[in-house]
Amino acid sequence: MTEAEITARRESFRQNGLYRESSSPYKDFQLEQFSADGTALDGRHSRTERIGGKDVLVIFSFRNGLIHSDDGLPAVEYPMHWEYWKDGLIEKVVDAGGDTVEHWKDGVPVRIEQNRAALRCTVAEV
Repeated sequence: MTEAEITARRESFRQNGLYRESSSPYKDFQLEQFSADGTALDGRHSRTERIGGKDVLVIFSFRNGLIHSDDGLPAVEYPMHWEYWKDGLIEKVVDAGGDTVEHWKDGVPVRIEQNRAALRCTVAEV
């Protein structure tokens, strides 16, 4: 895919209403190829990111420079948030410890589920 094709595809993703509602802070990295010193990243890497006003350790998994889940592990994870990717595209996002689950296809969410029962249990237990 050329850079122009990737840019056009990302712009089409942003037209989706559920895309704009997604809890993924990394959704705009879809199809992005990551490298270090000119070599495509592979395996797990971590870095500290500022999320929700706090410094958080985020673990990323890559294959051939693309964010990618292997062995059933999330490709992006930090406390209470997991993202499953395949070859640079999001497939599923689990946020708030499972209270929100987003199902994705071809770079855009197709369904976002709010688990209200889990939220009520958590509040009731407090």
